[in-house]
Amino acid sequence: MANLATARRWAQAFLDLAAEEGKIDAMGAELASAWSLFEGDATNALSNPVFTQDERRKALDALIAKGKISGLTANLLRLMLEKGRFGLLGDVAAVYRENADERAGRVRVVVETAFPLTPQLEGEIRSSLEKVTGRSVVLEPLVDPSLIGGLVARVGSKVYDASVRTRLRDLSHRLTSSQVPAEA
Repeated sequence: MANLATARRWAQAFLDLAAEEGKIDAMGAELASAWSLFEGDATNALSNPVFTQDERRKALDALIAKGKISGLTANLLRLMLEKGRFGLLGDVAAVYRENADERAGRVRVVVETAFPLTPQLEGEIRSSLEKVTGRSVVLEPLVDPSLIGGLVARVGSKVYDASVRTRLRDLSHRLTSSQVPAEA
């Protein structure tokens, strides 16, 4: 719990700096890119006290150059390393994205379908969800062939399930649980 609170403070401070520069979305994209670069072994190595601070700093600088990470984001990464908070990078990136979306009045919706969405269908789904949520919608499409057809949309903790799989499961449940009178 304390780590999440710490990550929230780091993310909010970074968001405030990005807002001052008018680069909230650009810095968010760069922070997400940095997280994908450092995720896993790199984060563990940069957080590991077995390596000296100088060794970790040199490794970080090499990875920053390799990932073409610039300005504010590079400074954030260096400061997190210096303060022993590099292990929170994933949480900071996630909280930053949530806060940036909130500030921009948008919501991310994970939409699972059995087949890839066409641009036209994606637009229709986005429009419908914008009416339901009253916010700008960023779709994150996923393909799950087990749905058979239809879609499942996740807006925060709310789930809209209009999949064929669920309809068939419900129908099966109703058929197997209903009492059928015996015929003579």
